[in-house]
Amino acid sequence: MTAMRRGFMIAFLLLFPMILPGSLVAETPPDETQEVIALLKVQNSRLSKDLRRIQREIAALRADLSEPGVKDIFAGVGYIFGLFGVAAFVAARRKG
Repeated sequence: MTAMRRGFMIAFLLLFPMILPGSLVAETPPDETQEVIALLKVQNSRLSKDLRRIQREIAALRADLSEPGVKDIFAGVGYIFGLFGVAAFVAARRKG
């Protein structure tokens, strides 16, 4: 019994598209759809251009951040002076 039902269902599903009127069958998209597709392509190209610009700006910011700034240079010089000060203090205590 189930095999017979399955056969009817398959036959119905295969023959149903042939019964549909021609207007319901897929046809070429109307002009409005083509206009929407064209607008989407233009918008996609604009977004791609903006994204490339943003990626270039991010790369430039990363390059700027990787270089030491004035604050880093003064901190390094102060660190060196501090080490020499500690060494001079220890040397002075040994002599005295």
